[in-house]
Amino acid sequence: MSARKVTAELIHSKIKSVVYFNAGAANTAPVTEDVQRELSLVTHCIIVLQNGFKVEGTSACVDPASYNEAIGQDLAFQAAFEKIWPLEGYLLKEQLFQEQETADMLSDLADGDCDGCKI
Repeated sequence: MSARKVTAELIHSKIKSVVYFNAGAANTAPVTEDVQRELSLVTHCIIVLQNGFKVEGTSACVDPASYNEAIGQDLAFQAAFEKIWPLEGYLLKEQLFQEQETADMLSDLADGDCDGCKI
């Protein structure tokens, strides 16, 4: 049996939707012009997974002259994507644990050793 592991391909397969927005464009709060300018350098990414769970990533450019929307979106996506790794790692570990628990319980049943079994 090959080892089960979390891969980038696995994570990509669980992505339902990706949404980007610029903080400056999305802002509706009254702020000064300079704050609005700074907000326009911030890009947010929300990755919606197949089960509806949402993960967010953000990128912020320091120099307005070098702001590039595509780069901001890529960096925000990577920031969100990186947050999924530990979630998927936990999920896989739990699945492996539950499978082993089930196998152990079934083995005990097959051996006739069922002290405390509630099946």
